[in-house]
Amino acid sequence: MKQTALHFHEYSDFAALSTALSQQWLSLIQDAPQASSFALAGGSTPAPVYQALDKLLAASTPAQQVKLVATDERWVPDADSQSNEGLFRRSLALSAEARRWRLISLKNASSSAEIATEAIHTRLQAELPDAFDAVLLGMGADGHIASLFPGAPTQHDTLDCLAAVHPQTRQCRMSLSLPRLLNTRRIWLVITGAEKRAVLASAQQQGLPVAALLQQAQCDIDVYWCP
Repeated sequence: MKQTALHFHEYSDFAALSTALSQQWLSLIQDAPQASSFALAGGSTPAPVYQALDKLLAASTPAQQVKLVATDERWVPDADSQSNEGLFRRSLALSAEARRWRLISLKNASSSAEIATEAIHTRLQAELPDAFDAVLLGMGADGHIASLFPGAPTQHDTLDCLAAVHPQTRQCRMSLSLPRLLNTRRIWLVITGAEKRAVLASAQQQGLPVAALLQQAQCDIDVYWCP
């Protein structure tokens, strides 16, 4: 079994972090012999990384189209400010004219994420059957990744996704399962601030979801951090 290595990259600010990660990401896309695929964290923190990469892609005009999926999505319309897929549409050139990205949605017209789980699993199997080229994750101050929260399930049977509920807001979400997140060639974990750095350092002792990622990963993990 491959021994997973944790590589820690420290930057003075988020602008420097965004530049470094987007450059590495562009190189990965350009080196891929076929269309690349990525699972991406939502939220406001990584948005500058996506915007920086999109500009680099526009300048480089790669031949292939890049597939992407959110690591998790709130069960709200794209127009809602909390939608991760909406964030991608605002940060990346997802229009038919640009043809740089193709978003595989974690949502459908079902009334709840729980009802939609099997249908979304089938979509993921059809559209993203192979390992991701990379998974970009954030981490909450409670040690959650995607919408895999402390004390909650990290997978649903053998499906690639599962319905989740935020423990405080009770908001419904769809999340990639931990096994699907781990089915990747590399993992990028982006965190900011001293508090989250301390949480990551003590994650295994506390049994947090991010600790399961660190323990079960079959590829190296690159941690990108800035104050």
